[in-house]
Amino acid sequence: MKKIKSLLFLLLPILSILSACQGQVGHALKGSIQNAANLQVILEQSNFDRSNVAVGRASCDGAGKFEIKLEKPFEEGLYRLSVGAKRMYFILDGKETVVEVQGDLNTMDRLDIKVTGSPTFECYAGIIRDLIQNQVKSPEEAKAKIEKGCTPLMQAFLTTQLLGTNPMAFIADFKAKSTLLDEKMPGSKYATDFKGMIAQIEAQVGQQQGAELIKVGQVAPEIALPGPDGKVRTLSALKGKVVLLDFWASWCGPCRRENPHVVEVYNKFKDKGFEVFSVSLDGADPRMNMSATEMEKKKADGKVKWISAIKQDGLVWENHVSDLKYWGSEPAGVYGVSAIPKTFLIGKDGTIIAINPRQNLEAELLKAL
Repeated sequence: MKKIKSLLFLLLPILSILSACQGQVGHALKGSIQNAANLQVILEQSNFDRSNVAVGRASCDGAGKFEIKLEKPFEEGLYRLSVGAKRMYFILDGKETVVEVQGDLNTMDRLDIKVTGSPTFECYAGIIRDLIQNQVKSPEEAKAKIEKGCTPLMQAFLTTQLLGTNPMAFIADFKAKSTLLDEKMPGSKYATDFKGMIAQIEAQVGQQQGAELIKVGQVAPEIALPGPDGKVRTLSALKGKVVLLDFWASWCGPCRRENPHVVEVYNKFKDKGFEVFSVSLDGADPRMNMSATEMEKKKADGKVKWISAIKQDGLVWENHVSDLKYWGSEPAGVYGVSAIPKTFLIGKDGTIIAINPRQNLEAELLKAL
């Protein structure tokens, strides 16, 4: 028994040393960045409210190498690495010990880097590189890219990046990602801030809808105006079909840039009961101080440009109308149009079912057809 006790006595210090060593696992972010000699490096944890908390800092040596040793383990979160004036965002899942990055200062913000020590970081970097090389052309493509996110936090962040330019149109997508994030990171600042972001979006939607003269669920007011050929066309004649009422003009750059998408959607759904009714704001405003001769000349010039734009942009549908009154357009006044392009999606029964459904037009059409 004494012999066993003496052996235990000898082993206990060794075990305690091993235990201590195992508990002192170092956590660090290392890097080797070309063209970054002697630059300062800052690692921060970022949040959805745009706040950033410093995690650590270091300086690159003459070869662009650096190491930031952390006082505590990595947390799951969104991070920002600054090397000199260059920045890149990335996501970690909190399981990392030592993360290493290699790349060039000139392309690191495009995440054109090699990553080791974090599959989650690698996943995010791969998605961003793919987005840069293959630009998203539709909301459907954007949503497909978002689904490639390897964690709920990554999917939530990608949602803000890819659908954040028009969040009101994609509020359902934001809510779905919020639910996943809350399940994975309950009570976290990320989950709380993302919910707060959604609340702000919904408040903005409410304010916008309250200011609209025309609201969802309302019967679309009639429009009866001549087309380029002088023939009067009416909006009510299209009842029974789903109609995109599109206010635009030949002089409107954003309208012209949007036209290819409208043409694409029209060609895809025209045989399924979809029509476009375009109202042009070309011409001359009768409220302007000019002679009758000048007014008629300006209207005639506006008509030529209107017809030319229809041909140039391939707007092949028949329902083009205009009173050639520029911002004095009577239908624009009735519909409360103060900026273009402005669109209204009208259901088969003649009621408004969506306002400005641009990025989510196809999704709204599929529900209505």
